Amino acid sequence: TLSSLPLGQTLILHRPSNAHHAITAERISNEPNAFLLRNVLTKEECRDIMQEALTSNMTAAETRGEEDNLSRQSSVAWLSSDKSTSTSMLSLLQNDVNSILVNPQITTAEHFRIEPLQVLQYQKGGMFVPHHDGHPRFLTVIHYLNGVAGTWFPFAKVDAVDPLDFLEEGYTAAEVREKFWQIRQNEGVASSMENMNVVPGTHGIVLVERDIWVEEGSPSLEESGIVPVDAGDALVFYNYETNYEDDDKKESNDDGIRIPPREDWRALHAGLPSMKGSKWIANHWFRYGE
Repeated sequence: TLSSLPLGQTLILHRPSNAHHAITAERISNEPNAFLLRNVLTKEECRDIMQEALTSNMTAAETRGEEDNLSRQSSVAWLSSDKSTSTSMLSLLQNDVNSILVNPQITTAEHFRIEPLQVLQYQKGGMFVPHHDGHPRFLTVIHYLNGVAGTWFPFAKVDAVDPLDFLEEGYTAAEVREKFWQIRQNEGVASSMENMNVVPGTHGIVLVERDIWVEEGSPSLEESGIVPVDAGDALVFYNYETNYEDDDKKESNDDGIRIPPREDWRALHAGLPSMKGSKWIANHWFRYGE
């Protein structure tokens, strides 16, 4: 249902665990496939998740892979629906998100699993440099717990508008795609982007707090690439390509999954520095593969 939703249009969904809990889904990018789901969490659920994280002894977040820990500047807690004192709420949330966003063909596959909910608290100025969630995470869901956002996709396409068309260097999509694969294997994404002069609010899409969006004049997504966020909203994006230039060479495994899968380089994203105090988010990662 989401895959056929046109850019900027909305769809009313309901949480399977509560038919009276309506969610408004809106596509915010064609590449990567990205959506904003409004009102996924109630204010009480947001509060309970933050409280649960605080009581679980949050620790300094560690960043795997390309960048050092200073690039994140946040505290983290992992909340398992099996061990949490809010077991019922977290289990229902996980099951609801899974039911809405993942094809049942995948959820029953041998190599499918959902990571425990990762809760992050960024202090003022805290950020996370450009990165790709990568293998084997095929789906990322970011819950905004206190309405502070700052998630930026520098290369996301809004309708026919490609941020690459506005780079002074004149990169083509093929060149950036090749550059992405090279830097994934070598020096890291953030360091290699420093010379590309991409700017939030000019290139790609950026999710911001609603009051910042109002201060900017409440521009449309197509005009600005700016998306307003409220507490309880969730950003959803798929980390792998769904369209292939060489479909005639496509192979599938026993679960019907294309092999090998290709990471969508346009799903590269960053957490911009929080300028308005503490930022609370929670990440659901859905995995397929070892």
